[in-house]
Amino acid sequence: MKQESADTHRKSSIPDIDIIDLDFVTNEEKNEESAMENACGQDEQPAGGSPNEEGDKQSPRKKPGRFGGFFHHSFLHIVFVLALMLCIGLVVFRLSNWGTRVPSLFDPDADFDDNDLIEVLDNMVNVPADQRRDTDGIRTVVVLGNSPFSDQRDSDTGVISLAGQLTEAVFYNCSVAGSHLAAANDTFRPEEDPMDAFNLYWLTTLITLQNTGIYDSAFAAMEDVVPTDARYAFETLSTLDFQNVDVLAIMYDASDYLEERPLYNPENITDIQTFAGNLDASLELLRSTFPHLRIIVLSPTYAYYVEEDGSYISSDIHKSNGYSLSTYAGNLERIAYLHSVSYLDNIYGTVNENNAGDYLEDHLHLNTAGRQKLAERFVYALEYFD
Repeated sequence: MKQESADTHRKSSIPDIDIIDLDFVTNEEKNEESAMENACGQDEQPAGGSPNEEGDKQSPRKKPGRFGGFFHHSFLHIVFVLALMLCIGLVVFRLSNWGTRVPSLFDPDADFDDNDLIEVLDNMVNVPADQRRDTDGIRTVVVLGNSPFSDQRDSDTGVISLAGQLTEAVFYNCSVAGSHLAAANDTFRPEEDPMDAFNLYWLTTLITLQNTGIYDSAFAAMEDVVPTDARYAFETLSTLDFQNVDVLAIMYDASDYLEERPLYNPENITDIQTFAGNLDASLELLRSTFPHLRIIVLSPTYAYYVEEDGSYISSDIHKSNGYSLSTYAGNLERIAYLHSVSYLDNIYGTVNENNAGDYLEDHLHLNTAGRQKLAERFVYALEYFD
């Protein structure tokens, strides 16, 4: 009954249409009517096509076929896998090249040195302008350390002699063969180790505080076997006016590492019996006493560790007190930075593991070519701000 009522209502709502006698319609009227029908048909035609019997509802969108969906999902999976592989590749590349400088454009046919791929950690620092002092126009340089500067010191192939041929400066070579950066004892004990008077800290007290007493006892303990370079270092440092010195250079080789002297003491960062602590205490005393001094800390060059059977192994593999030689050098860089003094990186920038065979005469000491290379790097640091 409801259906019949709805049909009756639909029929009653349709207005009466006059029947046109087609015989009386002119050709002109037919053309006008045809044009109107075409126009109306275009306006009323729904975008999705002709309406269905249930009203002007749009036809449902056709679902993709089985293979279309398969390829669509497979493409997304491939893109995801490729992106993941790219990310993993980048992570592996960065980790494998961490700490190296890689050229942006690599020509496989070009000749290049492997050392070009090593990042050199030099950090040159100048003395503030208001603290600089140059009374005579001559660069006066005092050198402290051990074998890099003391080897062949009296020959033309010593590092300081070679540096003197490359720059106009006056050098006082106060390096002492067989000395160390770290002290052997917490206080000076001449009866146990008279050479301990020539570690960096005690020499610093001689420069800044004129602490000559320990050297009297040291020489007395040595009796008639006082090394010539030790005597020269004492006499020079105790009489030289450091107000007229422009540069103080400090370089100790890998002896502290090889003899397993401690790297640092976390409970006392200026412990003079440690490699890092001795430098820290020394720089603190030097910077406060002579603020006009430009100080250059030079790291050790590369050295091999020697096994009991005499074989050489990498100093990055062997750990002295749990630390490699590069870690010893890295602490010098950190301390130099904290005290605002220059740092010359020799363990990577001068003699490193790649070229050590060309520049070392044994596991530790530099040959003539190695001393030449160190002299060039030293002069580079001296003249950096010229």
